[in-house]
Amino acid sequence: MSRSANADRAATETLGFVFAFVLVTATVGVVYAAGIGGLHDAQQFEQVNNAQRGFDVFAENVEDVRREGAPSRATELRLGGATLGYGDPVTVRVQANDSNTAANETFAMQPQPVVYSGVEDSEVVYVAGAVFRTDGDRSVMVRDPGYLFGPRRTAVPFLVTYPRGGSHSVSGDSTVLVVAHRQSTGFDRFHAGPGADVEMNVTVESPRAEAWRRYFERKGLNVTRANGTVVSVEYVTKRVYVPETVVEFELQR
Repeated sequence: MSRSANADRAATETLGFVFAFVLVTATVGVVYAAGIGGLHDAQQFEQVNNAQRGFDVFAENVEDVRREGAPSRATELRLGGATLGYGDPVTVRVQANDSNTAANETFAMQPQPVVYSGVEDSEVVYVAGAVFRTDGDRSVMVRDPGYLFGPRRTAVPFLVTYPRGGSHSVSGDSTVLVVAHRQSTGFDRFHAGPGADVEMNVTVESPRAEAWRRYFERKGLNVTRANGTVVSVEYVTKRVYVPETVVEFELQR
């Protein structure tokens, strides 16, 4: 074989090696980038899952304060680079009307939510005894507020929450202690007269109104209004009970 042919073959082999190396390098780079992105997304998804589990424990501890009469309960929540703070107050309004008379009464509360945020577009929210998870524009109620709807009696517990020392937030990688302090309790009721019913209307004004709507529908209530921030439902019963507990939240690092 001539020197020219050997040189051509050597050049071809060299070019083939270079093309193969470039192809392998590019493929590894794409796989690496996609893998790192997927790993990052999985880590953030699991971080929000952990926050949701922490809020379940938090909600249980607040129930000890509300139902069991504990003076206070503390819950440790890990931030992991996120922010824990307070959202704008929501409004829950219950209107009760006697079906045979003009008698009526309205009960209302404006609890301030505790909000875990800062992980992409996800949030975990505790408000009015319920826990919500928000991903983008969609909110899901992952723990309900414990309302009881029945043809003979209906109970809508009011849990009024607000921050101690002003509405501040805490951020970073540390853990935060959320302390729930019991402040006061009350009890209201509305009974229908003989042979009458209580025609009740429940209205919730909240950024998570759609999740509230799905909750009320599962409970068998008739939705009369639903938009982005307000949902109203109707229900017929005999007695309406509205126990109220006021709880103050404190964030400690």
